[in-house]
Amino acid sequence: MCTTVHAQASVRAVEDALGVSVPPTAELIRNIMQTTQYVQDHVIHFYHLHALDWVDIVNALKADPKKAAELAGSFSQWDKNTPAYFAAVQGKIKAFADSGLGIFANGYWGHPAYKLPPEVNLIGVAHYLDALEWQKEIIKIHAIFGGKNPHPNYLVGGVPCSINTNEVAAINSERLNLVGRLISQADEFVNQVYIPDLLAAA
Repeated sequence: MCTTVHAQASVRAVEDALGVSVPPTAELIRNIMQTTQYVQDHVIHFYHLHALDWVDIVNALKADPKKAAELAGSFSQWDKNTPAYFAAVQGKIKAFADSGLGIFANGYWGHPAYKLPPEVNLIGVAHYLDALEWQKEIIKIHAIFGGKNPHPNYLVGGVPCSINTNEVAAINSERLNLVGRLISQADEFVNQVYIPDLLAAA
C-alpha cells in the first residue's frame, strides 16, 4: 500500500543530499502519482483491510435487493445502485458461500458483534467487490507515469517518463486523456461510493 511513498521519499532524500532541483513538470507528475496513491490507499484501507471486520458477508444473503437499492440510492447517485445489481451480487455471494467461502471460511459470520442490517451488509459486500475493480484501474496512473505498479519508478532529478504529445512511447495526448478519465472515475467512486459507505458504517 505504501510502495509509492517509500520510493518517492528515498529519491527525495538523495536529491536533498546532493542538492538536486526537480523541474516543475516532474514535480507535478510526482504530485499526481502521490495523490493517486493517497486516494487509492484510503479506499483499499476502508474496504479491503477493514470492511469485513463489520460487514457480515453471510448476513448479506438475507437482504432484500430492492430495499438495498432504495437505501443506497437515498445517499448516493452511484449508477449501480439498482435491485438487479444487488441481486446479482447476492447471487455471487451465495455461490461463494455454497463453495465454503474460500479464504473467508474461518470468519465470525453471524456473530452478534456484527451490527449492520442485511441490506447494509449487501451494499458493503457489493462495494467491496467494486473497489477491487476500481483499484485495478486507478493504479494505471502509476504505470503511465512511473512505468509500472506496484513499485512505480522515480528517478533522482525527475521522473522516468518523457513527455511528447506526438510520440507513441512517451506521455502523449492519449495517455494524458486516460489519466484524466481515471482521475474523474476516482472522483466519482470516492464521492458516490466510498464516502457514503463510510458514513453509513459510522
